[in-house]
Amino acid sequence: MDKQEFKRIIEKRIENEKKAVELLQDSMEKTSNTVIQLLLCQLALGSMKHEKMLKAVLTLLEPPSKEWFKCEGEEFRKTIEKHAEVEREMLEGFEKIVDKTEDKRIRFILQEIISDEKKHHAIIKRMYELVCEGEKVKDEKWWDFLFRYSRLTG
Repeated sequence: MDKQEFKRIIEKRIENEKKAVELLQDSMEKTSNTVIQLLLCQLALGSMKHEKMLKAVLTLLEPPSKEWFKCEGEEFRKTIEKHAEVEREMLEGFEKIVDKTEDKRIRFILQEIISDEKKHHAIIKRMYELVCEGEKVKDEKWWDFLFRYSRLTG
């Protein structure tokens, strides 16, 4: 398969993921069942992630540009630092209430959020460390970061 054909296939998959998100969001609006809404939301987020991943595939098919290796600015660093603080606060807040919750359904939801927040905090913290290293960070270091942490976001 040549590169152009492969690109067309990936572009079609991107469009399919977009359509899936629209259909899933439409389905969420048509049900009042909270469990179904949560499951559909999870599926929609997966499709959004797949769309971004497929766009990355298209980017990787092109020759590297200076943008790939661009050092993020101070504003981005400050935003990531603030996000790390917000993630930490959210985690602490949920941990304070989860054991005080008697309803097992609510406890389940809160425990899932806590699990996600722990993963998010670890990712944001490492991202901040890499961003603060600035231009010393090479492309392969970012890919290593993605390989290690992508499974954490599940």
